[in-house]
Amino acid sequence: MLSSSCFHRSGLIQHRSNSPLGALVAQPALNCAAPGVRIHGQQSSSACKHQASTHLLRGPALSSWSTRTGGRIVGVQGQASETLNLPYDIDLEQPLPGFDSIKDALADLAAGKFLVVLDDENRENEGDLIIAADKATTEAMAFMVEYTSGVICIGMEGRDLDRLRLPLMVSSAENEEAMYTAFTVTVDLRDGITTGISAADRANTIRKLADPSARPEEFRRPGHIFPLRYRPGGVIVRPGHTEASVDLSRLAGCSPAGVLCEIVNKSDGSMSRTPELLQFAKEHGLKCITIADLIRYRLRHEQLVSHTSVAQLPTRHGMLTAHTFTSAIDGTEHVCFTAGELQGRESVLAHVHHESMVADLLGCAPTSNSPSTGTSLDSALQRISAEGHGVVIYLRNQAHKSAESSGKAAIDLCDYALAAQMLSALGAKSIRLASNTPEQMQALRSCGVKVEALVSPLWTSFAANGSAHHKQLPAMHSSR
Repeated sequence: MLSSSCFHRSGLIQHRSNSPLGALVAQPALNCAAPGVRIHGQQSSSACKHQASTHLLRGPALSSWSTRTGGRIVGVQGQASETLNLPYDIDLEQPLPGFDSIKDALADLAAGKFLVVLDDENRENEGDLIIAADKATTEAMAFMVEYTSGVICIGMEGRDLDRLRLPLMVSSAENEEAMYTAFTVTVDLRDGITTGISAADRANTIRKLADPSARPEEFRRPGHIFPLRYRPGGVIVRPGHTEASVDLSRLAGCSPAGVLCEIVNKSDGSMSRTPELLQFAKEHGLKCITIADLIRYRLRHEQLVSHTSVAQLPTRHGMLTAHTFTSAIDGTEHVCFTAGELQGRESVLAHVHHESMVADLLGCAPTSNSPSTGTSLDSALQRISAEGHGVVIYLRNQAHKSAESSGKAAIDLCDYALAAQMLSALGAKSIRLASNTPEQMQALRSCGVKVEALVSPLWTSFAANGSAHHKQLPAMHSSR
């Protein structure tokens, strides 16, 4: 739990601490620029062809951290991280054009139907047939074998694989599969089947694997079913079909295990791509969805943060309140600094600040277009204190995604989903967003935040005139 002593910085809070934000000797702010590392989103090349997109950037291994170097993310175990283009200019409830909604897909999955699930064109660029494992039947397996590569896999949570004593086929360090898919040893059901390869045998094995009462001795190794280890956090952490199969099954109210296999063209055995996959789904009456939409659905409907502590903070700008929120995705503690009571308040001044350790602790300007005096964090705290009501959302353990001098920002939609839930927990009904990037406003709106207006950046208004007034940018009012 973070306390008030955590937020020491030069002249801001009169405490010292060994915590990440507090391990600094009190000293005046330095007049220097520290742009930090910026990793920018790229335009998506998916079927929707959206102009606005964001990269979801996460670590590659089951429990490894990532190191960001030179604008590219590299896992500590040597595995390249994955990126996925997500639109931030449409509501999270709305599916990408041409695809079905996650809500409708979950209803079909709960009824025992298949789904066609596409990943990003910049990833595998493949579509899988997915069905809930506890709904697997002989007929379903026969259909899957006919229209796919035939390598039938089942995504499962680590705790269930551990209970069944199904270790990884190779260690994470030795995994050379293109997407570092976590294959375990293969299995067949020990009793009640023949060779294990028929549709009926595979259906029986799959249903038993999904049975929470199944025991290790009920399976023989090797076999004809390929269990895959689901990465904790699911598609939010790794945007793959393994994670999608488990997330979809869980969200549909089924056992958290999903059967999956890649759809191929029957004429030549080649992998089916988006046009063929959409046509395949139409011909067989199946819902066709994207992993991008599944991520967006989870960001909107799942509780991503918990409000863990509150502390009063005496700062050089006056008394503020620090609210800590713990992320359910990776356990990171984020902080909201508030001035005044926000519950039920409209038009709250808000600033989303991404942690930049050197700039925040030494008082350096975080971006090339920031003034040389003070920091965006310090000026933001000064501003909300002067206004009497406001919030600075401090997102920790993040790549630095502040605006470039061009005004374009690197947008991670997950950041803004977290921010939206923190604003909701604090009771703010609507906000004025202090930012010079409309993309941030679009991202928050897509996550359900009512953004009344975009106002000039906090650090710019203070450095320019030292007043508590702000400039409102034109034509940025919300229609919601």
